[in-house]
Amino acid sequence: MCAWLAELLGLRTIPRRVGVTDRAAVLALWGRFVDELGSGLPLVLLPTLQGRLGLSVTQTGWCLQALYGAAAVVEPVAAAALDLVARRPLLVWGALGWGVALLMVAGAPTFGWLAAAFLLMGAASGPLAQTTDVLLVEMHPGAEERIGARQTMLDTTGALLAPAAVALTGWASADPRLPLVVSGCAILGYAGLLAATPMPGPGRTAESLSPLHQVRANAVEVLGDREARIWLVALLGETLMDIPALFEPVWLAGDVGASQSMVAVHAFVQMATALVGLALLDRWLPRYGPRRILTAACVANLLAYPAWLLVPGVAAKLVLVVPVTLAVTPVWPLVRARALMAVAGRGGTVMAITSLYGVLPLPALFGWSGGRVGLTPTMIAVHTTATLVILAAVRRARVG
Repeated sequence: MCAWLAELLGLRTIPRRVGVTDRAAVLALWGRFVDELGSGLPLVLLPTLQGRLGLSVTQTGWCLQALYGAAAVVEPVAAAALDLVARRPLLVWGALGWGVALLMVAGAPTFGWLAAAFLLMGAASGPLAQTTDVLLVEMHPGAEERIGARQTMLDTTGALLAPAAVALTGWASADPRLPLVVSGCAILGYAGLLAATPMPGPGRTAESLSPLHQVRANAVEVLGDREARIWLVALLGETLMDIPALFEPVWLAGDVGASQSMVAVHAFVQMATALVGLALLDRWLPRYGPRRILTAACVANLLAYPAWLLVPGVAAKLVLVVPVTLAVTPVWPLVRARALMAVAGRGGTVMAITSLYGVLPLPALFGWSGGRVGLTPTMIAVHTTATLVILAAVRRARVG
């Protein structure tokens, strides 16, 4: 089965580290898909869960706070551990956590039970998603960007499948929690496959150092490397670029006057375009290289994004969101891959450092600015600044 999936996903067409099996490569590749599907389903079903359990808005907020709070604590620790300990237990824990959490959400009888499920989701996300990020880069030396593009395609598919599954369940007049149960059981099976599959271990470690001193030494090594610092800054720019996207539904409804259904259509067009863009990225990387693609993407962002924001009418925005999405799509997989490969054997440390970006109150500052000067100028300013930061990093980095 895994050999067939490796053939279908084209994993045998790109370089792979000696000793890495089809099964290990395929299971690692599906980690982010599981993470996106697992996180998407409970969020889409929040209105149903809120009504069934009689939750107030405040209680719903506490559930989300449990999710993000647990992730903020666990992700830096789990990422740092990637360069010190075996990766398979981290993967298994993450998959088990997601499977159990989805089943807990499906059967939650009270607010406390639901909050505990969201807490478990936050604790499972980093060990699964971050570990697969690092593993895939290490498994495919010389093809880090290409495997990143394929991984992001599966991420996007998982993000698209969550609302589609909920919508299909509603159309069939089935219990809306059915996707949670089916996905939870499937993810537990995925955890079982991971537990039985050897995975590459961490790279260079100093046996004379204690774990705490090793973490510190790894951080000093990463922060002391010029190339790593450049890509850490680029990842900060990418994080900043994500903030306006969080406010797009609010902006479309409030500033543009789009209906809820049109907001959903707009999001679907974005997702479908992103999948096309990632497929093109995988084909273009061997021909043009990451520097030319990232440079072109940044220039296109500087031109297309303001045009999309300023053009009048929902229909025109629905058309222009296609080139905007095509321009944004290459940034995350290419920047992430370059950051993870900047210092050999220290991808986990890079992930741990970038996890700390979540401490910055960027969404709150963005919302404050949007309330003061308006969402449209704030979105233009933040997106343009983020794009220029990434472009500057690309021009300074040693990248082909």
